Amino acid sequence: MKDNVCKGYPCEEHKVITNDGYILGVFRISHGRKSSSSLGRPVLLQHGLLDSATTWVLNFLDQSLAFILADVGYDVWLGNIRGNRYSRAHVKYNPNHDEAFWDFS
Repeated sequence: MKDNVCKGYPCEEHKVITNDGYILGVFRISHGRKSSSSLGRPVLLQHGLLDSATTWVLNFLDQSLAFILADVGYDVWLGNIRGNRYSRAHVKYNPNHDEAFWDFS
């Protein structure tokens, strides 16, 4: 997501390991393009079923909620659920070979 979706905004990619070993990709847009400060209040945007964090950044800049919030001073965090393209990892299981990877609810 970082290189092809951030459209000039400062983006960071973070990895979060859940208690049951799933490695989730979380993205951060710390501030808007006109500011270099990341002192804004944090906000978490979480996508819905069968989607990913890119849902918040795919429209035009003035129509993408993540960019709109960053431009008005928020520290924007974009979550991803387990199993999507940014959270397809586990400390023990391989999603391509281990059925146990997909045994979550």
